[in-house]
Amino acid sequence: MGFLRGKTILQVTLAAVLTWTVVMAGLLTWNINVESKQTIDQATHQLRTFFQEFLLTRFWNAMHGGVYVKITEETQPNPYLDVPLRDVTTLEGIKLTKMNPSYMTRQIGQIAEQQGKFRFHITSLNPIRPDNKPNAWETKALKVFNTGAKEFFEIIETDSMEKVFSYMGPLYIEEDCLKCHGKYGVKVGDINGGISISMPAGQLIASQDKYILFLSGAYFLLWVLGIMGMYAAHTRLSIEESKREKAILQLEDALAEVKKLSGLLPICSSCKNIRDDQGYWLQLEQYISQHSEAQFSHSICPNCAQKLYPELYEKIQKKKKLLQK
Repeated sequence: MGFLRGKTILQVTLAAVLTWTVVMAGLLTWNINVESKQTIDQATHQLRTFFQEFLLTRFWNAMHGGVYVKITEETQPNPYLDVPLRDVTTLEGIKLTKMNPSYMTRQIGQIAEQQGKFRFHITSLNPIRPDNKPNAWETKALKVFNTGAKEFFEIIETDSMEKVFSYMGPLYIEEDCLKCHGKYGVKVGDINGGISISMPAGQLIASQDKYILFLSGAYFLLWVLGIMGMYAAHTRLSIEESKREKAILQLEDALAEVKKLSGLLPICSSCKNIRDDQGYWLQLEQYISQHSEAQFSHSICPNCAQKLYPELYEKIQKKKKLLQK
């Protein structure tokens, strides 16, 4: 019984340890997933904001039918922009060229890429300008837009093993866009490509990993404290169980001693000797001494005294009567 109870305590303790471990692992996994999702949400929100700002800038440009900028070595006339008055010269002799939304987006993307922060790329499955041809990831995103998706986001790894957040939003043909694209047979509402925006993921992921490491350490500490508490409880229960088993054994021993003198005893009706289990006849006091912790002191009862010593008995009785008067 003691072994079974001790085994039960161990089984309960092991079950508690397993449950505690599963709970801690589950909570840690959930927190890691939440932190990872927050990182992705933060990056997506930031890139989505840039995309919306680009749309507003492009809309402003398209609303004015393009804007004129000074022709420089970096800003040459767009050979793919086939519109009247693409290039003009002011009265002061300054040469200007018209910059449409696509050209403007491309230049902003070049500036951002030079600063090493973000990469912008305007692209299409059927680009007019060859350099606007999509890469493999952009092709996948553009095909997703044909299914009705409003945006596309992924964490990808570059050839240099660097992780980047990549986002693309679709570009739709609007009324003002027809000034340049109408001749290509498009109509308002058609998808006319998209703008991909990429930014390095290293800093955000490093911050995420640092926090996850902190979470892992905190959960490990909680797990260890829980295990220590369970070990202490197991030890305490084992000690209490041991004490209880000892008490039970003592009670069982005492009960066994009591049972030694119980039952039917063969006793001589004349000399009052008792027959033991081996068939020997023992004096009453000898038998009781062997089967209990009782000890005997010999005396004589009044009946035996009157029978054995009548004269002495009579004198003692008379003396008692005189003392009582």
